[in-house]
Amino acid sequence: MSITTSVDNDKQLTTHTVIGEVSFEEGMTTLKQFWEDRPTMNVLWDYRKGSLARVSSVDLERMVDYVTVHSEKRAGGKTAIVVSRDLESGLSRVLDTLRDIRRVPFQLQVFRSMEKANQWLDEEE
Repeated sequence: MSITTSVDNDKQLTTHTVIGEVSFEEGMTTLKQFWEDRPTMNVLWDYRKGSLARVSSVDLERMVDYVTVHSEKRAGGKTAIVVSRDLESGLSRVLDTLRDIRRVPFQLQVFRSMEKANQWLDEEE
């Protein structure tokens, strides 16, 4: 598994591209690097060639707990998750529900199309 990250400062966009099955530890390492640096307002997680099959619901809660602590740095931002399988779509919706319950101050949406995800990220609120 690998997660590669690229940053477009002009668009205030960080893109995480996941290939293969991601583990909780790998996901947390990526999250920590993102949040401890200068997080961009917009984030795109590309799971079209990746899988969350090794991540449990407890792991997802731990990830959201970590993000919640730092979330004010991205208040008003957006996170798009692009998936190609039902498993990642469902788990991403669980993430969105947890984000909503914890009142994390940025939006999250799940997409099946990279084009639609980028359109949403580019929209002005």
